[in-house]
Amino acid sequence: MKKERLYSLDLLRGLDMFLLVVVGPLFTALDETFHLPKCVMAQFRHNWGGFTLWDLIMPLFIFMCGAAVPFALRRRLGPDGRTTKGYWLHVISRVALLWVFGMVAQGRLLTFDSSLINPFNNTLQAIAAGYLVAACVYAIPRRAAIWIAPAVLAALYSLVLVACGDYTPDGNAATRFEYWLLPHITPDSSQALALADKGYSWWATIPMFGAMTLCGTLATEFLTSGAPPLKRLAKISIFGASLLAAGLALSPVIPPIKHIYTLSFTAQAMGCSVLLLAILFAISDILKIRRGMGLFILFGQTSLMAYMCHEFKSVFKAFANEFRGGVQHLFGEDAVALLMWFAATLLLVAVLYVWRKSKSATSPS
Repeated sequence: MKKERLYSLDLLRGLDMFLLVVVGPLFTALDETFHLPKCVMAQFRHNWGGFTLWDLIMPLFIFMCGAAVPFALRRRLGPDGRTTKGYWLHVISRVALLWVFGMVAQGRLLTFDSSLINPFNNTLQAIAAGYLVAACVYAIPRRAAIWIAPAVLAALYSLVLVACGDYTPDGNAATRFEYWLLPHITPDSSQALALADKGYSWWATIPMFGAMTLCGTLATEFLTSGAPPLKRLAKISIFGASLLAAGLALSPVIPPIKHIYTLSFTAQAMGCSVLLLAILFAISDILKIRRGMGLFILFGQTSLMAYMCHEFKSVFKAFANEFRGGVQHLFGEDAVALLMWFAATLLLVAVLYVWRKSKSATSPS
């Protein structure tokens, strides 16, 4: 049976990307101009412990990758439900693409200097790792696997954190594993560890990346189950609320820490992700309210391009800087930050629109 395409998936992906590349820079410009309260700007930072708006961006991207798995992989399974050569070619090519792009964006791959390159320290690579885990689980013919696997992966990772360390930046097991592994897989002259963002773990956290991806897969399975729309909405809402409640209940025992994806943080992040998808499913797929959503859909359909533009934002800053003199002359110094943000955002939207049009023109009909 062919799965229906959900408008809400592109919409949620677009809202997440819009938050990262438009809303975040907007609040930075507003803070530069008006000196916003610290409690507001704190929502746009990653702290060791706690949960901010900015903390949701990466988990939501990983969740959305998993939500696309049934659409991308189900049609590549054979008639007997088993994997085919095309299935694995698609998975490997997608993982390789995301991995290389991640190394270009933040791994300093384009320096072509082995002492500077970090093989794994980027959101795109985390998405790739989670996608590979989810693809392996999805390849299991028994559908119960996609229910069992995320719970097992999350539990095993969490048990390691509990048994092998604490939840401090230097004492947790995930970061300590990172410090141990990197010197073994990079040259003796490597500065990758010294240049890495302190406290973040990547390699050890792959099981949790896989669990988050599979949460997205489960959400799509709920929404494309064939049940009446309101029943699907009720099921996914209960799923999301249960995850969020579990995360909040665990917080006094296991602190929510985004850097190492503790169980309490991940459950809260996935609960929020599922509930956001449920809300957008109700609005855009049940009520069919889609007017005015075009900009978010644009960001959702060009998310990889938008992310890479964000990582190489110097081009957009240079474009915006061309207007600095005129802005100062016409509107005064106070208007510079906001109008430069507007110019850079306008160029970004134009680039994404042209990119989408070019893809549509070259795609087979």
